[in-house]
Amino acid sequence: MVWQIDFKGKTIVVTGGNRGIGLAISKQIAQAGASLAIVYRSSKDAPEIAKKLSDEYGVRVEAYQCDVADQAKVGELFQKIWDDMGSIAGLVCNAGVNAKRDALDLTLDDFNHHYLPNVWGVFTCAQAVARLWVKNQYKNGRIVFVSSSVAEMAVQGENQAFYNSSKAAINNIAQDLAMEWAKHGITVNCSSPGFTMTDMNEWLKSKPEILKTVEGNIMLGRAAEPEEQAGPVVFLLSDYASCE
Repeated sequence: MVWQIDFKGKTIVVTGGNRGIGLAISKQIAQAGASLAIVYRSSKDAPEIAKKLSDEYGVRVEAYQCDVADQAKVGELFQKIWDDMGSIAGLVCNAGVNAKRDALDLTLDDFNHHYLPNVWGVFTCAQAVARLWVKNQYKNGRIVFVSSSVAEMAVQGENQAFYNSSKAAINNIAQDLAMEWAKHGITVNCSSPGFTMTDMNEWLKSKPEILKTVEGNIMLGRAAEPEEQAGPVVFLLSDYASCE
């Protein structure tokens, strides 16, 4: 039997779902028929992207602005999405930041710049949707954190100690939440992409010598495309990844 993932009748939330890997995930979720809520912080084009996805795939797509590091606002937002779009079936925590800097120069501000959205923001979103599921006795919730392969290793020339460690932190948090919330029928998983040619990395195409070095450290000898990273996330949101 060929697998067919059908999200019709479901609402799924994707933070940072308007660019990069998040956008690729949003596209595949919409293609599977889900209503989609994209959460963004500052990208001015997020509402326009939501409309394009809605027109292309014939599903409802809405963009909601929120700072995921604001716990109270996140709780209010998820309740609003639930009221506006129906009960939430899944959450993808993709939003995050990466500012490369020599570790000798890092400060507390740099730490907060990474850890507030990358760790605390991921937790606040997971907590907000889990609270709704428990409150409404929804027993089939799916949460996926978009982590990174750098959570498990350092990459030569990539000076990003706080980014790497923030991804390691959410891997560990995912394990704890999966353990705590299994009794509520909630699954929590991580996807850990390797180097991917997102818009943030497009500059490398004009630096072939640097790109060659980066791709030389990848087993397949090339960077991934965002669409290649979306499939595993869609699977983890589906009933094929049921904990039952």
